[in-house]
Amino acid sequence: MIIKNTHSEKINFLEKSAFALVNLGNIPIMALVNSFLLIFYTDVVGLNSASVATLFLLARILDGINDPIMGFIVDHLPNTKMGRFRPYLIIGSIICSLNYLLLWFGPLLIPGAKLIIVYISYLLIGITFDFMDIPLNSMIPVMTDKANERNTLSSIKGTFYMIGIMGFNIAAPLVIAKSSNPKQGYITLVWIAVILVLALSIIGTLGIKERIQPIEQEKYKFKDIFPIISLRPVAVAFLNSLFSGISMAATSATGMYFAVYILHKPEVLSVVGLLSVAGMMPGLIFSAPLSNKFGKKAVFCTGILISAIFPLLRLINVTNLQLFYICSIIGAIGGGLTMALNYGIQADNTDYVEWKFNQRAEGAIASLSSFVTKAGMGFGGAIPGYVLAATGYVPNTQQTASAITGIILVCIVIPSILSLLGGIIFTFGYKIDKKTLFQIENDLNSRRSENNLKIHNINTNSMKV
Repeated sequence: MIIKNTHSEKINFLEKSAFALVNLGNIPIMALVNSFLLIFYTDVVGLNSASVATLFLLARILDGINDPIMGFIVDHLPNTKMGRFRPYLIIGSIICSLNYLLLWFGPLLIPGAKLIIVYISYLLIGITFDFMDIPLNSMIPVMTDKANERNTLSSIKGTFYMIGIMGFNIAAPLVIAKSSNPKQGYITLVWIAVILVLALSIIGTLGIKERIQPIEQEKYKFKDIFPIISLRPVAVAFLNSLFSGISMAATSATGMYFAVYILHKPEVLSVVGLLSVAGMMPGLIFSAPLSNKFGKKAVFCTGILISAIFPLLRLINVTNLQLFYICSIIGAIGGGLTMALNYGIQADNTDYVEWKFNQRAEGAIASLSSFVTKAGMGFGGAIPGYVLAATGYVPNTQQTASAITGIILVCIVIPSILSLLGGIIFTFGYKIDKKTLFQIENDLNSRRSENNLKIHNINTNSMKV
């Protein structure tokens, strides 16, 4: 049977809107985990911050084994009438949402076994989130093979990731502050998150199409995963993503600590979230045209530098709200550039793998992306947990000078240093430029045309016989 490739078909507004929705549906899971799970476990559930940090690290070690396996499984799941990834995205969203409820509500419902429930549900979130995240991160390479449209889709993905994350960062502190108690505020937030995940993921998935189909010879074996992910562009891109992910997760995990125990104004995070949205918008809007003119790498590196440097300026006076607001809005411009382009770089790396090995490996690349997301979440939560424990943090009380210093370190200093390290790795290690991308696109189009002609001749000869 001939599988028709419709890669020349233009992606219309409705499909782009559906793609935006399905990406929004992926946000609530990690948005709340990154920003509020650590403080929820320490201040509401009553767990020791070092115990939670150990859990985050253990989960990341297991994910290092689990993610390549899940990527291989997703790449080799049966093709369906809906495509290679869409049905599994819907199934994964449902499974992950059920485990997500256990992650938050389990320790509250059974306090006598809260540590056991926390460990089980958090370790499972690594697997269940993969089942929705890997198919989603595999979509851009199979929706189109055109560089300009990929830049547009990447920009849409980054924009709506930003809208989702910042939306929660704006609304969540207000929900918690306005609730009768923090516990009730978190319960409300989790239910809102689960409803949004299910509704947006399912509706969005039904509205997008998979156009780029693999040929039979392109299937890879499990042993091929490691050569694929060790290719220099792939490895360098994800090393940068790992460092920046840890940086962002550490900042998110400690933002509420900073607002509550240093500024004594948790609602400030809502203002910062709103300003960050305003700052990110120019980066997101201009990322595609700037990339088309100067190349992804130059624009991406500029974004990293902006987003790493400006948070450090807060050290001039950490309690000055005006300085906090200014640094947040300017730093967010760089964040908008990097967020929009990150997914386009991932799609380019997928094509690079096919160009080098003649193998489509969306799941392998997306599984590494999922691992980086969870590793950032885990290490970004573990580092603050250990630092808070070491500097004498005590929940729900006036903090010592040592504990305040620890909060500043993990909220401002350490994240900026990590982000800069990732940027240095990407600047000097990533070698795919505009000329190389043009050659890759032309070569792959030629291969697909030759393959389609070969299949057509085989089917024509079969019909004659």
